[in-house]
Amino acid sequence: MSEVIQTECFDEVPVRVVSGPGALASSKACLAGMGVSKALLVCGQNVGKLEAVKEFVAGCAGCIEITVFDEVEPDPSDQTVVRGGAVGREAGAEAVIAIGGGSSMDAGKAIAAEVGREGWVAEQDHPGEPTQIEHQPLPVVCVPTTAGTASEVTPYSVITYTGTERKLVLSHEKLYAHCAVLDPTLLGSAPRGVRVAAGMDALTHAVESYLSKQATPETRRRSAASIRGIAQHLRGAVEDANDLEAQEGMQRAAMIAGLAFSKTRLGIVHAMALPLSALFGVPHGIANSILLPPGLRFNCQAAPEAFAEIAGLMGESVEGIPEEEAALKAVEAVERLASDIDAPASIAEVGVQASAIPRMAEDAMQSAHIKVNPREIAIEDIVEVYEAAM
Repeated sequence: MSEVIQTECFDEVPVRVVSGPGALASSKACLAGMGVSKALLVCGQNVGKLEAVKEFVAGCAGCIEITVFDEVEPDPSDQTVVRGGAVGREAGAEAVIAIGGGSSMDAGKAIAAEVGREGWVAEQDHPGEPTQIEHQPLPVVCVPTTAGTASEVTPYSVITYTGTERKLVLSHEKLYAHCAVLDPTLLGSAPRGVRVAAGMDALTHAVESYLSKQATPETRRRSAASIRGIAQHLRGAVEDANDLEAQEGMQRAAMIAGLAFSKTRLGIVHAMALPLSALFGVPHGIANSILLPPGLRFNCQAAPEAFAEIAGLMGESVEGIPEEEAALKAVEAVERLASDIDAPASIAEVGVQASAIPRMAEDAMQSAHIKVNPREIAIEDIVEVYEAAM
């Protein structure tokens, strides 16, 4: 466990990472180092009430004027981005500091772009087309309070468009944060269910990045380290909010997975998870958690060697057994981990209706993640995996 604040830079991303217990206080230095005198703090209502966040805002008084926008909901909508952009422009914000889970960080990055040009977010509602940012968004400092999405080190912002009922992954180099602040003391504020969802989200990132068609030796090294860290720390982080070693281990593992999948994208599981959130409000991490085992079973035959390696990374003994049997051990290890932390086991359990499967399959097929999945995917395959997850 870290005893001091550390600063790291990675070749993979243009984000400076500051980490260690108490690192939130360094966010003030990040803003001051950018010459910022006015900043918009983006978060949800619960995070806005945290004592650590209140202390941070109070500590900025006299040098940085902080305007708080605490309206971010789970799976932030385009309308939230529009409102946040208006607040930021009215406040004359020169930077955004996003504190919270993936929803707050995704919203913060999109709001930073919306502040720069009113109407930008509405123009991005085009599935399968590249995100366009022709202006310069405000610089962003991301402070995660969950160990899952790794939005703090990725160029992605996941936004739900209310009018078209679509959840889209906006992706652009200008959506990278300027600075990521990893303070493990903030993770204990998340409820147990949130820690479950975040942890399984991180595992899905690491595994799908490892299997991606765009994986490289470097990204696989990152995703392998993440898988090992999650296998070691997730159970403890879920069971004991005050286990700082487990929380810090999960926070770093989630971030490292982000370094990998920011270059590789993901796969079938993430493509299929997005419609569950858009149509039924299923938390993204829970959607991933449920879909990961059937998604892996679908992919297993396409990359048995990689699956066997994943099994070993999760602590399974695979020496001396056939490759196909070793590969299945990866799926079984994921299922056992999900069961140990009481993650939901079916999409019906979280309110998804079977009648929606055809619509969800059509939406999933439009995701850019489909193209990098290790096994070719037809819409009929998506339907079968959804049915297996019911």
